[in-house]
Amino acid sequence: MRSRLPAFALTLAATLLAPSAHAGTPASTRSAPVEPTGVILPYVPAAASPASAPPAPEPPPPCEKDCWLLSKLVLKGQVDGTLGFELTGEVRARGDQKIPLFGPPGQVRVDEVTLDGARASVGIDGESYVLFTDRRGAFTLRGKLALGKDWMLSVPGPLLGLDAALTKGKLVEGEHLSGLAATLLHFDPMIEGQVAPSAQSKPKPVFMLRRTLRFTGEPSFSYRLFVQQPEDIGTVRLPLKNGEKVVSVEGATSFRVEGQELVADVTGTEATLVVSGALGGGKGSATLNVAPDERSSYEWWLVESDPEHRVAVSGEAKIVDLTQTSLQASLPNAHGYLVQRGQRVEVEARALVRGDVLAAVARQNHRFVAITGRGEVVSDESLVLDNRGLETLSFTPAGKAVYLSSDGAAQRILHAEAGAREIEVPVRPGSHTLRVQSLASARVTPLVGALAIPTSGYPLTTSKTEIIVGLPGEIRPLALLGGDQALFGFGRGDLVAALLGVSLACFGFRTRRTRVLGSLVVAGLWLVSRDAFVVAAGGLFVAGSAFVASRFVRGVGLFAASGLAAVVALGVGRAVLSPDVSLDTTTEMTVRAPEVPTAEVSTGRDDSGGDVRTGVTPVSISLPTSERYVRTSLQLATHERPLTPRLLYVTSTFVALLHVGWFALLGMLALAHRAQLLALKARIAARLARRATSPATAAASLDSPIPEGSAPF
Repeated sequence: MRSRLPAFALTLAATLLAPSAHAGTPASTRSAPVEPTGVILPYVPAAASPASAPPAPEPPPPCEKDCWLLSKLVLKGQVDGTLGFELTGEVRARGDQKIPLFGPPGQVRVDEVTLDGARASVGIDGESYVLFTDRRGAFTLRGKLALGKDWMLSVPGPLLGLDAALTKGKLVEGEHLSGLAATLLHFDPMIEGQVAPSAQSKPKPVFMLRRTLRFTGEPSFSYRLFVQQPEDIGTVRLPLKNGEKVVSVEGATSFRVEGQELVADVTGTEATLVVSGALGGGKGSATLNVAPDERSSYEWWLVESDPEHRVAVSGEAKIVDLTQTSLQASLPNAHGYLVQRGQRVEVEARALVRGDVLAAVARQNHRFVAITGRGEVVSDESLVLDNRGLETLSFTPAGKAVYLSSDGAAQRILHAEAGAREIEVPVRPGSHTLRVQSLASARVTPLVGALAIPTSGYPLTTSKTEIIVGLPGEIRPLALLGGDQALFGFGRGDLVAALLGVSLACFGFRTRRTRVLGSLVVAGLWLVSRDAFVVAAGGLFVAGSAFVASRFVRGVGLFAASGLAAVVALGVGRAVLSPDVSLDTTTEMTVRAPEVPTAEVSTGRDDSGGDVRTGVTPVSISLPTSERYVRTSLQLATHERPLTPRLLYVTSTFVALLHVGWFALLGMLALAHRAQLLALKARIAARLARRATSPATAAASLDSPIPEGSAPF
């Protein structure tokens, strides 16, 4: 044995060191393993590699709210004296915790409270005592408590279990309870001559009453009543002192109302009733003066309302958190109250007055009106409607309605009465587009006039109304009134041209009479021919410049000044008359190339089934084209303030008369310069005659060769 022990030790050391020794040694240099003789080693499995190990589960998120558990509450002692309690639980997170114990503080007194043998921090929060601690893990809370004259104890919980080992008195609900949450416990002191509340005769034993007052369009109530007594209950009576109208009673075999009292028939020693109905006081408003039932030491109330009601609660009620009432709120505005015996509460609910709102609104109204030369008016109107409560729209078209469509589907034209102008348009909720075509007539005066464009009417507010009017060639618009602002047919360019013409006329002519006539002729020439206006303005500029230069220089200087003025006039005129520059002035009411509405191809289904006796779905018409178009608009148009455009115009006949008058003014201007024109003519004739009789000119004419193919003078 002594000789084999070193061999075993050497073999074991070689086996344990072999993997590490061979790990970094090449295979060719490794020596053969030493095999032990007569030694059996136990098999040790290799550890799993980190790559094959399963991923570690993610830790649960830390607790943030109510990180505690209450396991068991043990009560010992006498009910009419001092009770000792022991509460065990566990805190699952670090940090300060607020753990509800029991209550209510006004009826229960606690003393000598310790936490794991040390002094405990106990306070009051709402209707229960609470424990403040920052310890983590299991804890045991011990102390003493004394019950009030109502012999009751509320346990907010949740508590897993409760054991009552009482030396005197008893717990009415039982000595061993489990699963307590928002529970009210009742004790019987078992004192001779004194009866516990739970042992009172029927129908007084009402242990718990929770009221819900709900104020909406129709105020309603819901009372949850718990009754328990040692013997069969039979009937339960509940006063109705605020005009409650009972509709249903759940948990009762039958019920009836006797005066101002509800009588419900129940069976057994305990019952839970849910009484529901309507509150009196008028639609949407009520005033209640309520006190707890005399058989209840306190009551939980829930008062809630919708946004259309204003509720005020006054009196001795105490506001508490809704979670303490064990009542579920169903309306946005909800408040919980604790009302004790002897207290009174006044609840006043008032319905708010609804303001006038728009059930439907027109987002945009686009109208296209075409006036023909014979005075026919074709109107095409598109109305984008946003409807939230309108069923039928009374629409008064601009003329006789000939077509109606909704969202591209043709609709039949319906009237409330035979021969009525208004049409009744059924509309569905949502956003829709209505299109109406109508025919009317207008009277066009021969020379000058004012034309009222036919308009439609409907009892809706329109965000923006726009109208485009197509005019025939014989109507020349001057102004368009009725929109957000008055629009005129003459723009800033026309005003500048007229002022320039008057200035050049005063600069080019010498006498007062000729200046007046020249101003009218030159300014009017802008309306007759704008190209001719540019040429005339250039000539007047050259004439005026030459006259001014003649006051200062003579001879060659005058000739040079006149030539410079002519060059300037020719340069400006060429620039103005170039193809890249347009002399047309665009006014605010003029539309160059508007998009004319096209005929609508309806894809809607014809409900008549091809029977003409049931009516025919209308077909849209095509609008005629016009030579010129004008436009105006109005923001926020209403039924009382609609868009009623009025067009001031002149006709082509009137424009022709203006041309005749302009030529007459031109003739008067020529007569005013008759002497100068005759003198100029004589001077030109003399100059030409002098050139014709000049010997040098005649010799040059004789010596010049005659081109081939041309005849001599």
